[in-house]
Amino acid sequence: MTPTDRRAPLISVIIPSLDGRRGGNVQRLKEDLARQTIRDYETIVVVGVRPNGKARNVGVRKATGRYLVCIDDDVRLGDDNVLENLIRPFEERDDVGMTGAAQLIPDDSTRFQKEAARQLPRSHFPVQKALVDSDMVSHMCLCMPTQLYKDVGWENEEILSGTDPDLRHRVRMAGLRVVVVPDTWAYHPMPQDRPGLWRMCYNKGRDSAWVQNHFPDLVFELDSGARREFAAVRSIPYRAVRTLGQIVLSLWEGHWTRLFARTAWLWGIAAEQLWYRRGREL
Repeated sequence: MTPTDRRAPLISVIIPSLDGRRGGNVQRLKEDLARQTIRDYETIVVVGVRPNGKARNVGVRKATGRYLVCIDDDVRLGDDNVLENLIRPFEERDDVGMTGAAQLIPDDSTRFQKEAARQLPRSHFPVQKALVDSDMVSHMCLCMPTQLYKDVGWENEEILSGTDPDLRHRVRMAGLRVVVVPDTWAYHPMPQDRPGLWRMCYNKGRDSAWVQNHFPDLVFELDSGARREFAAVRSIPYRAVRTLGQIVLSLWEGHWTRLFARTAWLWGIAAEQLWYRRGREL
């Protein structure tokens, strides 16, 4: 039998990974996949490709499945029904364009990780009992039809961050819903300590500022709740006032981990803006 004679799988699972291992988690994730109720899938690990949007496109070019499931390499699946639950809305409805899993932190998380997840937005999204529209569908664990992925323009291969909101926005512009499916979750760990949290938030700040400087039209709003309508874009003054309000609220509530993370993020923005201005002056 030649490769072209083989029947295409139902699902192509795309896992971008810088080293293909992620401390052994890629292998553990493959074991999670092997226990899924749906066995008709292929796994494509894309190693050493940056940025992450380009890495996923590399995987999709190799994919042959009807559906794509993108999973980050530090994620573990919640149970054996994740793949089945992710594709079910596409089989039953025609108004859904992207599905995702609820986001939990691992059961063995440390006290620091649990506190960070409690205080930081978009670090946790509870398991749902019904299909809900949400901006919390992310590449942590999402699914969409392969043809739709291509029809809306693939992933942006140039931006350093913001591929999630960019892709969600284009799916919504196609008139389709972005939803978290019921009874489905994946585990996404928080940084293990304060230095790790600082690095993560600092890098996010730098990447966010880089996108703002080079691709301002691709800076989209983020929301951590469940609602049907979303404001896709907010002005810079609005976002600045909101950030100030979040800092004041963190001080008032004594959420020091959130304040620490926000400070790292702002330092990242400041560093990138300084670098950008110096580059323009040369």
